[in-house]
Amino acid sequence: MNTTVFTRRDFLSFLAGTAFFAMLGLIVMQELLGAATTWLVIRLARGMVDGQVQACAFGWIVVTQTLSYAAGAVSWLYAERAGFSAFGRYLLQFARLNRFQAGLLADAEVREGTEPFLTNETFRVCFDLMYDLQFYTRLFFNLVFNAIVFGIEIDAGLPAAYGLAFAVLVILQWLLRKPLAAAYMTNQRMTNRMLARTYNAWDNIFAGNRYNFGLWHADFRERLAAALRAQIRAIMAREGWSALSGVIALLIVLGAAAWVAVQGAGNAALMVALAATLPRQIEMTVDMHQLTAGMTDLLAIWTRLKGVCEHMQPVVGSDVQARIGFGQLALRDEHRAQTCDSLAAAVSVVLARPNGIVSVRGGNGAGKSSLLTALKCHFRGQAYYLPAHDRLAYRFNVLASASLPASADADDDEDEEPEDIVAEEAARERSGYSSGERQLAVLAEIVQRTAAPLYLLDEWDANLDPANRQRAMRLVEQLAQRARVVEISHRVPGDQSSA
Repeated sequence: MNTTVFTRRDFLSFLAGTAFFAMLGLIVMQELLGAATTWLVIRLARGMVDGQVQACAFGWIVVTQTLSYAAGAVSWLYAERAGFSAFGRYLLQFARLNRFQAGLLADAEVREGTEPFLTNETFRVCFDLMYDLQFYTRLFFNLVFNAIVFGIEIDAGLPAAYGLAFAVLVILQWLLRKPLAAAYMTNQRMTNRMLARTYNAWDNIFAGNRYNFGLWHADFRERLAAALRAQIRAIMAREGWSALSGVIALLIVLGAAAWVAVQGAGNAALMVALAATLPRQIEMTVDMHQLTAGMTDLLAIWTRLKGVCEHMQPVVGSDVQARIGFGQLALRDEHRAQTCDSLAAAVSVVLARPNGIVSVRGGNGAGKSSLLTALKCHFRGQAYYLPAHDRLAYRFNVLASASLPASADADDDEDEEPEDIVAEEAARERSGYSSGERQLAVLAEIVQRTAAPLYLLDEWDANLDPANRQRAMRLVEQLAQRARVVEISHRVPGDQSSA
């Protein structure tokens, strides 16, 4: 398997787009307007000292702060768009890189480690990253722009104090990065390990078997406890550092403000400006604390991204061919049968004719399904592969799709409400198919809507009664008239009545 190293920078490229840069532009606008409000408050305070106060000054404060709020609100909309776009690009890239790795279908261990990233972890990472970028970028520009205003209007030492506090916190953050990253990586692994057991909860609960439920429940409890311990360690590491950073920022910034107050005790305009902005400065100290905590959160997300990237191209735990009992399998083409002693021999039989049925025969555990998997890996996109157990999407069971109308009489000019879509999906699920009906529907759709030179059908007649098995056999024979079909089935060779 040729793998291309997928890095965290590659993942970050999924964020780049119009929505992301629009979000950044709106954040800058929001904080510029917020800093303008601070400047207007200082000018108003000085005007009060001089006895020159106009009502319009209050109006300008209201206008600038309102525009700042509006820009911030709209920036969240673009953050959502950027997050959904990033997840969509990720899943599409995952499909492109792994589309022909059929050997992974039967690898339960690799699936358990990778599937949580596909079903929830990467989606959560996308939005945790977007929300943190939106929030902490806003805090950063808030500190920068307001510190500049304080330096111009009050004292040049105040921006230096903010810069010093930030530098100290960044240095401490750098020194603590490895233990924090280790705590978050362990937390991610333990959480994914726990979530992997929720995928089989449905069967173990609703089957009602005390034995199976007991085994599942004991395993889940152990994983839940391990995940909780890892979560507590990660939170304690984060919150302990965040509290320390808050104290450091408070001492440095308010110490500088106190020094300015002592040095300018006789300057009434300076004292008024300092007093008017003191609540803002205390708020900015809190922002400094939050920004430092945000750097810790971003470090945690950066660590979680490593897990996403490591599972971008999962590798089969064992060689598929090693699971095939060559010499124990026979390939039957019409009335001729020959022993399958290698993958090359199987490929030769498949390519001997452009159409017709090749039946794979062998005892339990001989590797019949593994042979079909190996053939899929060999022929890649030329072969259509139907596993014995699948969750493949077909037109008849796609419940909601932009390309498929939810109902025949749906109005194309009106978008359906989310509640209506969910209700219709639930109704369709309640009127679902039995396993046999689904198998027939799958085969019929494959015949009608696919066109491949080779079909690999694994136990296509499972769960079918004799009558439906004959219907299914006729569908397989239709495929065999136009393509080569390699199949594993329960029918007796040479006995069409049993098919």
